[in-house]
Amino acid sequence: MEEKECPKCKSIQIKKGHIRSGNAVVHMFSFNNPRSQSSPISSYYCSDCGYVLGLYVKNPRHLGE
Repeated sequence: MEEKECPKCKSIQIKKGHIRSGNAVVHMFSFNNPRSQSSPISSYYCSDCGYVLGLYVKNPRHLGE
């Protein structure tokens, strides 16, 4: 995803980041198979107002069905 403009403040300062909990990056697991592989969650945010534009699973194929 390459957002060009913040929908809240119209800034073009959109950055990519990772959500962390303590010392570790937060991971997504499959709902149907929580013991399967996981994938880190990335986010895009506005560095001017702090609005989070979206959350994305970095490797969705790791989650399976």
